Order: sequence, then structure tokens, then C-alpha cells
Amino acid sequence: MKRFAILVWVGLLAGCATEYQPQSFTGGFSDYMTAPDEAVVIFHGNGYTSAERVVEMAALPCAEVTLEHGYRYFVLTNVADLSGTSSFTTPGYAHTTGYANAFGNFATGSATTTITPPRTFTFYKPGVQLAIRMSNDQRSLETAGIVVNGQRARPKDAAFLSNSLRQFLGIKS
Repeated sequence: MKRFAILVWVGLLAGCATEYQPQSFTGGFSDYMTAPDEAVVIFHGNGYTSAERVVEMAALPCAEVTLEHGYRYFVLTNVADLSGTSSFTTPGYAHTTGYANAFGNFATGSATTTITPPRTFTFYKPGVQLAIRMSNDQRSLETAGIVVNGQRARPKDAAFLSNSLRQFLGIKS
């Protein structure tokens, strides 16, 4: 019974979309510095998190890392898709029920077999890795960004973006 309760608890936790949190088994963010003014931010969602939500949630730690290191602006310098899939298969089984009647030397009966085939469930788990360059000089970042749809990525004001995303995502400070 204890094992069943643990499985139910894990199932409930895994059944929720990824929250804004440090990386855990249900997803989240992590970051590391690659230079004094450069960082990499990674955000993984779980099977219940949309790709759009992952992008929104990944932008927030970019802004927070920028502010934590004393910078005001950041620009994307690289983006990598870390999405993947995972799956599991339930076992199949057969269940037979039947009856029989016997009257002397005469017998009748019937049986019914219900077959449940194995089922495979596949989950898409979106993830993104963002490399950023940070600065207090917005102009110095304007030439450092990546090209998106034929245009250079524009530097973002970290404080503005952090406040805006926290409000949009419903995350308390």
C-alpha cells in the first residue's frame, strides 16, 4: 500500500506543468557563467509544459542573471533547442471469464476473453539553452546579438523584462 501511495504522489507531481524553479526532476532552470560578462541559461519543461511557456520561463533567468552580476542589459548570442521525447509502455493483458453447466452426461458453457493490448505513451519535453552577453552599455551589445528573421537581436533591459515576466507569469518576487 505504501508503494502505491508513493506512485500516486509521484504521478501527481509529474502531472503538473513545470513551475519557475531551479532544475529538478519536473524541469526548471539552471545557469552558469562562461566569462565575466557571458552566461548560459538552460530551461527544461516536462511533458505538460508547452514550448512557448519554456521560452517565456527561460527569458526570466536571463534577466535575473544579468541583474545578479551587476549588469543592466543583455542580448542573446546563441540559442539551442534541447527538447526531447520520452515514452513508456503499459503491459498488455488478457482476462477470461466463463461458466459451465453440467447435467448428467451433458454439459454446456461459454467463455469470453477480453484482450487489452499494450499502450505506449510519448511525452514531448521542451527545452532551450540561451547564451547571453551582458553589459551596462546598451550600444555595445547591439552588434553582439544573433540574427533572428533577418534582424539582429536587440538588447533587453533586464530589470524591465524581469518585472514584466514575473507579472505575466504570475511569479511573486
